[in-house]
Amino acid sequence: MALSIPVFIANAFLLVTLASTTLGILDGLLLKSALDSSLFGVRMQLSGLAGTLGFIVLAALILVPHLPKLTLLPAVLALLWQIAGAPGVAWSISDPSSLVPLEAVSLAAVILGLVINRLTYGTLLIRTADLPHHERLALRTLIAAPIAALVLIIVPVVAIITAIPVMIEQQTGGYLRFGPEGLEVRQTIMAKGKSEVHLVGMVHIGEPQFYRDLYKSIPPRALVLAEGVTDRQGIMKTSPNYENAARGLGLESQGEFQQLLSTSNRLDLPPPAEGAPAPAVDPAKPFVIFADTDISDLTPGTRKFIEAVGGVFQSASFDEALQKYMAVTQTFTQGEMMKAMDELIIARNRKALETFDRQEPRFSVIYLPWGAGHMPDFEKQLKARGYVVKSSDTRQIARYGTILEAMQSMAQPPAATKAIQPESPAPAPVPAN
Repeated sequence: MALSIPVFIANAFLLVTLASTTLGILDGLLLKSALDSSLFGVRMQLSGLAGTLGFIVLAALILVPHLPKLTLLPAVLALLWQIAGAPGVAWSISDPSSLVPLEAVSLAAVILGLVINRLTYGTLLIRTADLPHHERLALRTLIAAPIAALVLIIVPVVAIITAIPVMIEQQTGGYLRFGPEGLEVRQTIMAKGKSEVHLVGMVHIGEPQFYRDLYKSIPPRALVLAEGVTDRQGIMKTSPNYENAARGLGLESQGEFQQLLSTSNRLDLPPPAEGAPAPAVDPAKPFVIFADTDISDLTPGTRKFIEAVGGVFQSASFDEALQKYMAVTQTFTQGEMMKAMDELIIARNRKALETFDRQEPRFSVIYLPWGAGHMPDFEKQLKARGYVVKSSDTRQIARYGTILEAMQSMAQPPAATKAIQPESPAPAPVPAN
């Protein structure tokens, strides 16, 4: 009787995984449901249930030695491989069809386990009557319990730690990666005839020198199509502000780079009033167009998501940021978050490329210094326009040492202050961006 519960859970894991992966493959190849559709929601719920049951089965394999390991391990290992970011397979959260290979691996693992069980015990699913008898089961369980608990703690942590760099590199097409000494971004030069396009992966926070050096490397007379969502109608109550996060890590926000661009030869400013002189062109600086979308062009769901994420980045402490992040995950479904991220990448890229198509005949060198997540689609769209990759290199945007030093200084108790402090001068006003 005691074995019926783990057997039921093990069979449920196999069947739910079988249903989840089959639905995922059919949806990815044939149905192609929208990210906010009820079918995609069912798909995500089944996937989450399969993952939960998988971790229970992982513990049960240690606690209950009767369970057939060869039947269950293939599916459990496939689950852990997915949690670790599915290394070796290119996929993207914004493209559900790219998840088909991941679903196929899990489906194959489940079928392998069922076939092994069929060949060993004569049935596809596990039966309690087929399990071997073990002496001193209570003692075995007491010994295995702390081991199982430790495995359930260590395995997910190790898998997630492994998954973070893998997923970041997968989602950015290699434009953002964890290097040996720090976080690195990639710059790719694409060419078509005499025209060049520089795709520069960016991150919202980094070393101040990175942004300065990048700006200095842009040649005069080149065109920069800059990112930066506008809010001309004042719709947003809260928007992402990376200053707190940057200071906490000893880094600078990308706003410094945006400020440098705003002092260049702007082509997107309204024409001067009648009779007023046209702004002089600085021959030592590049031309700049802020080619991003306006917040009013995004759907209400995406705007709501941006406001929620903005609250996370404006947190005054790590605990506050964690609480707000958990609130975001509870407020939005996975499908809603994926749809918002898809719009924040694809829709904004299309807006920038509309400007690119208009300006391409006028400039032989064009820079696109956008977030690393935008780069795979930009590269794909430029290849469709006849551009080919000419060269590629990486730049370090943030050193691990800088981040560790900032975190250590935050962990140290503040120095004792004197009883009487001289009055500090009033801070100078900061110009608005």
